[in-house]
Amino acid sequence: MKAKFTIVFLLAFAFFQANAANYYVAKDGSDSNDGSKAAPFLTISKAASLMVAGDTCFVKAGTYREVLSPANAGQAGSPIVFTNYADDSVVISATEVLDTWSISSGNIYQADYAMGLGRQNMIFCNGKPMDWARWPNNDDDDPYTVQGVKVESGTGSTIVGSEIPDKDWVGGYIWYLGAHSGTSWTRKITANAGNTISFTEVDISKWPFNPHNPTVLRNENRGQFFLFGAKDALDFEREWYYDEDEEMVYFQAPGNADPNGLEVEVAQRVRTMDIGNDYIVVDGINAFGGKIEIRGSNCVIRNGTFKNCLQILDELDNTDAQVGDATVLVRASNTIIEHNVIDGGSLNGVFVQGWGGVTSVTIQHNVIKNFNTVGIHSSPVRSSATNVKIHANTIMNTGRDGMYNGGTDCEISYNDISNCMLINNDGGVFYTVGNDNPKNTEIHHNWFHDSAGPDYADGRVAGIYLDNDSKGYSVHHNVVWNVTWSGLQMNWDVWDHGIYHNTFWHVEQAMGTWLKAEHEMQRDTIYNNYASIGDWAGTLIDHNVIDANDPFTDLAAQNFTPKKESSLFDTGVKIAGINDDFQGDLPDVGAYEYGLSPWKPGVDMEVGGEVIIDVETGIEDYEQAELNVLVYPNPSFGQNVRVEMKSKIALNSVEVFNGLGQRVQLVDATGIQVTIPFKVFEKPGLYFIKINSQEKSWLKKLIVN
Repeated sequence: MKAKFTIVFLLAFAFFQANAANYYVAKDGSDSNDGSKAAPFLTISKAASLMVAGDTCFVKAGTYREVLSPANAGQAGSPIVFTNYADDSVVISATEVLDTWSISSGNIYQADYAMGLGRQNMIFCNGKPMDWARWPNNDDDDPYTVQGVKVESGTGSTIVGSEIPDKDWVGGYIWYLGAHSGTSWTRKITANAGNTISFTEVDISKWPFNPHNPTVLRNENRGQFFLFGAKDALDFEREWYYDEDEEMVYFQAPGNADPNGLEVEVAQRVRTMDIGNDYIVVDGINAFGGKIEIRGSNCVIRNGTFKNCLQILDELDNTDAQVGDATVLVRASNTIIEHNVIDGGSLNGVFVQGWGGVTSVTIQHNVIKNFNTVGIHSSPVRSSATNVKIHANTIMNTGRDGMYNGGTDCEISYNDISNCMLINNDGGVFYTVGNDNPKNTEIHHNWFHDSAGPDYADGRVAGIYLDNDSKGYSVHHNVVWNVTWSGLQMNWDVWDHGIYHNTFWHVEQAMGTWLKAEHEMQRDTIYNNYASIGDWAGTLIDHNVIDANDPFTDLAAQNFTPKKESSLFDTGVKIAGINDDFQGDLPDVGAYEYGLSPWKPGVDMEVGGEVIIDVETGIEDYEQAELNVLVYPNPSFGQNVRVEMKSKIALNSVEVFNGLGQRVQLVDATGIQVTIPFKVFEKPGLYFIKINSQEKSWLKKLIVN
């Protein structure tokens, strides 16, 4: 199967306007320069203060410790563009280097430094977030293994444990996860005596604290906790503590090493990018240690790697179970987030604000992983806005749900989501919760798989979870496998769902419902679904198959196409608009159709200059992402351009797109190299070269001067 690739341009990129200016930024530049290629600026901020609609800023290699914040807006057809120069690696960092350590005592070092971000204070060592000093210690260095202490008893303002060290915990924090394990909460410690910890009170009569507090006995326990943020707890490698009064940072480095020999950084700014104006494009620029916030409409963020951009504590005064913050925080309409690697964060990966009229957001072709280490209601992708398209992302590793979407008129398609619910219980790989009116949202052609809840709760993870009072979802052609609960779970008043052509393999049950006496199901149609174990739930159920025998072409290779001799072949029913392309006499049951090329979800090409996903195997190829393809000279100054496959993979074709998104040349190719004549490039500016082999595609930027 050839790799699929779609180039999405926001409106038209007018890089070629006669009055558009190009600015350059380099680490050896000066803000007193004119910003030309020969005399570049030193900071992105200088260029951003001058740029107007149609201008482009080319940033050369290096780490820029500042905030990208455009002073002006672009226009429709003439955005303001920030991009890396050629294939240069550019990082905007919200951190500052701390290298003035002296020994405090034993393996603990200290440094004078004022940390001013409160909940977002953080020490990074070699690019990795360190632990606030805690008890018990995080001895396995895994943020998803809680390593907490069993709760003996407690109230809304106290917790009693056992063998709590006789230390001064006042001013530190307690993190608590209830026996239900649906969500955690964090509070400031106000007193401690013996094995009793007192903290700022929570209202245990109201959600989320009524089922999540130490008075509740469930799953044979009352929950667990750990203590952190106290100087007396600093006794283990990777731990740090900040004394606000002394303005002193204390740190015990990994391996108990001298931190002066390591790359130690301190979070100093909340954001790396603050996009407060309309029509801004950020392409090929990476971020570290601070979030990307988009407040202007019609903006694009693409081809970046965003690493550990929001390492933060939970809210300390929350009255709900979620925090509307993220590595990429979208607060404006007509936003596109595409072809990025978004890796590591305490809360959400991408959060799309649902209030304020936000609409028409696209999140596609991203790798999004390692989020929600706090264990609350946050997700790698979380949205409640209208008309949101979440397409072809690879999502993995999170404390709770893999994806939450509660908006109206949305489409969730071709995503590959796995390894979810690592801290919490009672959630889903995909999750949404109640509404009064139909959501008119389509969930199709996704893989939801390989997720199990923690053993300190009952471990329930549904593949697709349409929770309390969900209405109006079309769920078709999804595959759910290796989850510990229902393939699809529906609770309370669930109406107007169409559940078609889904495959549920190695699940506890095909479908499940929780309906009290006052609840009912209405107009829920369940057709053409397959499960290895029963049962079905709905008001109109027909043409479904339950069969424990493996019906697939090649389960080990994740080819879920039914075998011709299986019970799924030609046993379905026609459903207009759902299975119009079926082969044979009748549609097959389940997510795949015999005779059609099998579809594969998730990222299928180079992303953020870092990751390639092999279309056939789904294997991430980190090593070859930058080694396989060479486009040179880049920039080109009137020369022909050569494309060369250094890995010796044979070419199929090469395509050239101008800044308007128009294909200006298609070159059929054989062998491992091809030449593109310079006359193909109509005008100076930024071009995109799409290189196609049989199984993979790459996209490279080319600057033509």
